[in-house]
Order: sequence, then structure tokens, then C-alpha cells
Amino acid sequence: MMSPKILEAGELLFWFHSYDALHENRASVHVGKGSQNDHNDAKIWLEPNIEVARAGKTLRNHELKRALKVIEQNLEHFLKEWHGYKRKASG
Repeated sequence: MMSPKILEAGELLFWFHSYDALHENRASVHVGKGSQNDHNDAKIWLEPNIEVARAGKTLRNHELKRALKVIEQNLEHFLKEWHGYKRKASG
């Protein structure tokens, strides 16, 4: 199953990872710069609170902060997309 891109904000890319959808109950989003690089990306939990699961190697500190702000501003959209994606992945 593909890891769909959910949002682009400047150079920041946000996507879901199929492994997470299949194996985790907590919603999360991956963030990278320029491309979807699953090995160096940041992973952010969306629930119960927005928090960094891993900072990764791609983003500088200020970019990670910007990513968190983008997630806060679009949280409803991310959660709606996540739950739809998880249903598809499990179904």
C-alpha cells in the first residue's frame, strides 16, 4: 500500500506511512523536506496530543517547529484523512 502525501507546505511534505496504519492505533504523520524519505523523516503523533515521536535527520529545528505549527492548523484534516486511510489499510 502506498504512503499517500497529505499536505505540502513550502518544502515540507506530510504523509502517512502504511506500516503505521496497519500496526498502530495512534494517528501519526511523517514529515520530510523535498521528498518522502522514510528513513530520515520526522514522525509526529497526532493524538492524544501533537508530539514528536522522532525528530529524524531531514528537518532542522526551526523546520520541525514550523511542521508542528502546520499540523496544529490542519489537525482536523489530518485526523480525518488518517482514519479514512487506516480503514482502507485494514480493510
